Amino acid sequence: MKPVHEFIRDVHQRVPGYQKFLREHDIRDPSDHPFEKIPLQTKQNYLLKHPIEDLCWNGAIGNCHLIGSSSGFSKSGSVFWPKRPEDEKNYLYSIEKMLVANYQIDQKRTLIVCCMALGTWFGGMAITAAVRILASEGRLPITVCTPGLNLSEAVEIFSRFHRNYDQSLWFSNPSSIGLISALMKKKGIEPAPGSVYFPVVGEYFSEAFRDSVAAKYGHDQDAPFVVWTGYGSADAGDLGVETADLIQLRKFFHRNESERKKVFGTDDTPMLLMPASSKHLEIIDGRIVVSADHLVPLVRYDTGDEGGFIEKKDLPSGIDAELLKRLPEKLLFVRGRVNDNVIFYGTNLNVQEINNHFLVLPKDYGYAGLFTVRQKEQSGVVFFDFAVFVENASDSTLASRYKETLLEFLKAQSLEFKTKYANLTQSVGEELIRVTLQEYKSGEGRIKHRFIVTGE
Repeated sequence: MKPVHEFIRDVHQRVPGYQKFLREHDIRDPSDHPFEKIPLQTKQNYLLKHPIEDLCWNGAIGNCHLIGSSSGFSKSGSVFWPKRPEDEKNYLYSIEKMLVANYQIDQKRTLIVCCMALGTWFGGMAITAAVRILASEGRLPITVCTPGLNLSEAVEIFSRFHRNYDQSLWFSNPSSIGLISALMKKKGIEPAPGSVYFPVVGEYFSEAFRDSVAAKYGHDQDAPFVVWTGYGSADAGDLGVETADLIQLRKFFHRNESERKKVFGTDDTPMLLMPASSKHLEIIDGRIVVSADHLVPLVRYDTGDEGGFIEKKDLPSGIDAELLKRLPEKLLFVRGRVNDNVIFYGTNLNVQEINNHFLVLPKDYGYAGLFTVRQKEQSGVVFFDFAVFVENASDSTLASRYKETLLEFLKAQSLEFKTKYANLTQSVGEELIRVTLQEYKSGEGRIKHRFIVTGE
C-alpha cells in the first residue's frame, strides 16, 4: 500500500462518496489537516449513506469480478461489496502456502471439510473456492467437500471417508467445533489421535479453547495449528494472521498469569497476529481502525474490533530467547468485537438492537426493560439462553411468543443469522436460542444495565 497521506489524497480526488463525506465534516482538502483529524468511517455514517458506485474508485464499479456480503446487523441488512481481481490476486497462493506450511497438505493425504456459510458470504465463499481450485489442479493429495452449515451431513461424510486420509481439516467457525464434536460423539466416530484440525474464521477464541480442542482430538498441548486463524472481515479484508511463533507467545502468556496481567491487564490472553502489510492499521480508543485499497477504498474505517499493538521491545524478559529473535518488531493483538454484541456461531447480534425490539412489542407482552443472555453448553452443544424480565410471567404462552418474535426479528436483521439458525438447529436437532421469563421485581433496580451478557 502506498503512503497513507498519498492514499487519502487519491481517494478524495477519485471517490465521489468520500468527497461528500469530508464536506459533511467541513473538510475541503484532507491535505490541509493532520492525519489524526481525518474523520472515521463506519457502516452507518459512510457505507450505508451513499450509492455503491459513489463509494468506488472513479464513481463506477469498473472491473468488478465478484459481489459478496458482510452480515452486518442493521435495519438495512447485509452490506454488499464489489471486488476487483487485484483485491484477491494473491489469495489462492497465500492459502496454498499457509496450508502447506501449517498442515503439510503436499505430503499428507487430506480431507478438507468446508463447514461455513456459503452463498455470498466472503469468508465461506473465498476459502471454499480456493481449496476447490487447489484440489482440482491435481497437484496436491487433497479432497474437498462443501456441506456448508449442514453439519450433520459433514459428519456423515467424514464417518464414511475419513479412514482413507491421513488427516482432515475442518474450515469452520470456532463456535461450530463444539457442534461438530457433539455430532461425532453421537455417531460414535473416533478419529485417529492428532488427525483432526480446525482452520477457523469469523470470531475470537481463547487460548484455553485451543488447548481444550487439542486435548479432545489427541494433539500435543503445544501443537500450534490444531485451531488456527487469520482475523479480518468482509469490510476490511485481512487484518492479520496467526503464526507458529505468535501462537507460542500466546501460550506463554496464557500459562504465565503475572506476565499476562502486566502486559494486557486481563485474565484472558488476546489473539496475537502478524499485522497485514497491505493495510494501514491504527488503534483508536481501543478499536482497530483500517485504511485499505479495495474497489471500495476505506480511509480510517472503524472495524468495531477491539485490539492494540505490542512492540517487541516491550515484551517481558521471561520469553525464550530464540522465540524472541523470531518475533516481528510489532504485533497486533485482538480481543474480538467491541461490547454490546453476542457472537452466535460467528454472526454478531447486537444486544442494544435486541433490547429495542423488546421495547416496541405490544403492551400485553409486558416487557420490563431488562434481559440477560447467557451462553450455555449442554452435551457439547452451545446454545443461547435469553431470560426476559416481564411484568407478569404467569401467562403460559408468553415465553413462546417472545421466542417467536425474537427469532423473526433476528432473521429479518441478518440474512447470515437466518441461514445459520435454520441449518445449525436442523443439524443438531435442538433449538439454539431459548427464552425463559422472569417476573420483574423492584429489587432488580440494582442492576445497572438494560441487558447483561455472560457465559457459563
